[in-house]
Amino acid sequence: MYDVPFVATPEHVARRMLEMAQVGPGDIVYDLGAGDGRILIMAAREFGARAVGIELRKDLFNQIERK
Repeated sequence: MYDVPFVATPEHVARRMLEMAQVGPGDIVYDLGAGDGRILIMAAREFGARAVGIELRKDLFNQIERK
């Protein structure tokens, strides 16, 4: 249905993005096209933020659910 390639953001890049955005407890991180959820998971686990992701590809969504 959706023929969109998935290219994962490297962890060190995701971490730096969250640091530059000064994400912290009490913040909500939204990720449209969340892919495998790595940015959201990092935002929640390492930065204490709440995380909301939108992903249309069922295969990628299933990966997020397993994490």
